Amino acid sequence: MHGFSRGAASALFLGLTLGASAALAHHGRSGYLDDDFELTGMVEEIELGIPHGHLMVRADDGVWNVVLGPPARNRRAGINDGVIEVGDAVTARGKRHRDPDRLEMKTERLQAGDRTYDIYPNRR
Repeated sequence: MHGFSRGAASALFLGLTLGASAALAHHGRSGYLDDDFELTGMVEEIELGIPHGHLMVRADDGVWNVVLGPPARNRRAGINDGVIEVGDAVTARGKRHRDPDRLEMKTERLQAGDRTYDIYPNRR
C-alpha cells in the first residue's frame, strides 16, 4: 500500500466499515412498523442536533423517544430552536418501533399547539 502502513490501512478500513454500518442502521426505516402510529404527550426534553433531532415525550404509558428528522429537514418543516419547548403538549404521527418494549417512534408529522410540522411531506 502506497504511503500507508498495514496498521493504518486496517484502522482506516475498520473505521469506514463501522461508520457505514452505523449510518445504514440509523437511517433505515426497517426498525419501524409499517402501520401508522400516533402519540400525544408532554415534552420533557428537546434535542435538534445531528444526526436526527428527537423529543422525549411523557405519555400515559411512559417516556417516549420521538425521533424527528435530520437538522436540515426539521428546519424546512419549521422546527427550529425555541418553537417547541419543554412542557408543550405535542401529538406525533409516524411509525412505532418494531420492538414493543422500546418506547420509540419515527415521526413524520408533529403537532404542537395550533401548528403542524410536516417533517416528511412525501410520506402519507
